[in-house]
Order: sequence, then structure tokens, then C-alpha cells
Amino acid sequence: MKQSKLILSLILGLLLSFSFISAMQIDFYYSQQCPHCQNVIPIINNLMNQYNKPYYIWKTFDTSQTTYNIKGVPTIKIQTDDFRDIEIVGDAPIINKLHCELQEMSTPECITYPAESNHKGSWFIN
Repeated sequence: MKQSKLILSLILGLLLSFSFISAMQIDFYYSQQCPHCQNVIPIINNLMNQYNKPYYIWKTFDTSQTTYNIKGVPTIKIQTDDFRDIEIVGDAPIINKLHCELQEMSTPECITYPAESNHKGSWFIN
């Protein structure tokens, strides 16, 4: 009897903890005419397959179709679950850093990049 109550409370606790996990939105802005974007597109496609739902929501925006309020392309904008906006501009920073950051954000201790992450944020534009 005691053991079944303990198991039931553990299951309830797990269900409640998962219900508070929200997804992180990652927006990728690019242009078909941009050679720097063409360098990044295969890497982004790979990362989209590797880091996908339910914890990551990826959206792509072709800036040659419409005007967006961004500094340049390629650009990654990330809205974390604690409502911080992170922006990464340029092919070199995206190619060199994004995979490592997504990997860190998805560790068991830090599923969606909350404040308790050990990330220092040194290369992000906050």
C-alpha cells in the first residue's frame, strides 16, 4: 500500500514537472541570394533534424521575399523559455557556436535553457 502511494506520487510529480517545460523558439533568417546563408543552410537543416520538437520550435524566414527587422543575414534569433531574446548574426558565429550552444541547452539538467544553465552568454547579443 505504501509502495503504491509512493509510486503514484512519483508519477504525479513527473507529470507536473513535464507540464511546465516550454519550447524554445529558434528563428532562422536567410536569403537565397546570400553566399553566407548558403554556407549556413545545410548546418541549420542538420540542427533542425537533430534538435527538434517538443523542446525546439524552428521557423525559417526567407528575407528575399519580405522585409524583416534584422541587422543582416544569416541571423538566428532564439526566444528562451524564460523570455530572453538571443541573436546570432553571421555565418561564422552560427557555424562555430550554435551546435555547441544547442547541445548545452538540451542537457538533462537544462532542457530548454533556463536561468540555471552554466552558459555565460559571452558571444550573444542580448
